[in-house]
Amino acid sequence: MPEVRLKQSRDLNVRECVGCKQCFPSTHTLCRECFIELVPNEGVPQVVNERYTLTKVRHKSVAATLYEAHDAHTKQTVALKILRASSLADPRAVERLLVEAKLAARFRHPLIAELLDFGTLHDASAFLVSELARGVSLRDELKRLGKIPAPQAIQILGVLAEALDAAHVAGLIHRDLKPESIILSPDWMTAADSNDETKKTLSLKIVGFSLARVAMGKEFVPGTTHVMQSRGQLPLRPTYMSPEQFRGIETDLRTDIFSLGVIAYEMLAGQPPINAKKFGEFGARMLAKPPVPLHVINASVNSLLESTVLRAMQKLPDGRQQRAREFRQELAASVKG
Repeated sequence: MPEVRLKQSRDLNVRECVGCKQCFPSTHTLCRECFIELVPNEGVPQVVNERYTLTKVRHKSVAATLYEAHDAHTKQTVALKILRASSLADPRAVERLLVEAKLAARFRHPLIAELLDFGTLHDASAFLVSELARGVSLRDELKRLGKIPAPQAIQILGVLAEALDAAHVAGLIHRDLKPESIILSPDWMTAADSNDETKKTLSLKIVGFSLARVAMGKEFVPGTTHVMQSRGQLPLRPTYMSPEQFRGIETDLRTDIFSLGVIAYEMLAGQPPINAKKFGEFGARMLAKPPVPLHVINASVNSLLESTVLRAMQKLPDGRQQRAREFRQELAASVKG
């Protein structure tokens, strides 16, 4: 079990190259690869917890930055996410996050990136260290392909549902499932077509479970969504949020099933069920307007597959599949049908 530690660092200003995304100590001013001026990231140490050296920026959002880092103990490359103190909307948020991280650290599944370490930094920000999942994100593949062919989409969705169900049984909810959270192996298309179940199972990883919520709901902080929205910390297009998340009320595992349904719709249609530029406009459409039927956009989608996806996206949790396993069973039935 990782220990929760509070460590100071002598170097509080990692510098980042906006070109190649590499990280450097504060003593550097130019990128040695791109020869452009480095940008300091105030308050972020280049060496986190006296163990993890930040080497490259992978993704940035208003709430967190995801890095690749070198682990001095294991000599491995890991994924390290730093959550800004400002993104922890409630005074109890750090405590809640660490409770959730302890639970996630106990969980092991071959389809889910493993949480390796976690803790807090001197400025009340938090860090989470996970297995680095290598491959291509489902988001990148959607950009490249547009639609995912129905047989491959069903295969991927079935594997996702299997992993989600295992996490839910263990008491974990993802709450932020989206195409960026799904990392496919480079040969995923071949694996999806394979009759070898082992190859199918190993063709993807779900990342981001280190931010999971305890399914029991004991650590829920009411109003978090509203506070984060007021601070500009929610995405401008919260495409994969369930209606209950959007309203800022308590969620359970069925919020992941809603997100899974939205992902399934986008894979098959080549577009999300709702398009809106503004947060408020998105919410109004989500709560009032049904999505365009899948078969209208993609004639290869049969009625059983369409009903499975649309059921997962029901506005009320009771109308959805109650388990990810149930979603997977309905997918399998749509193939037979």
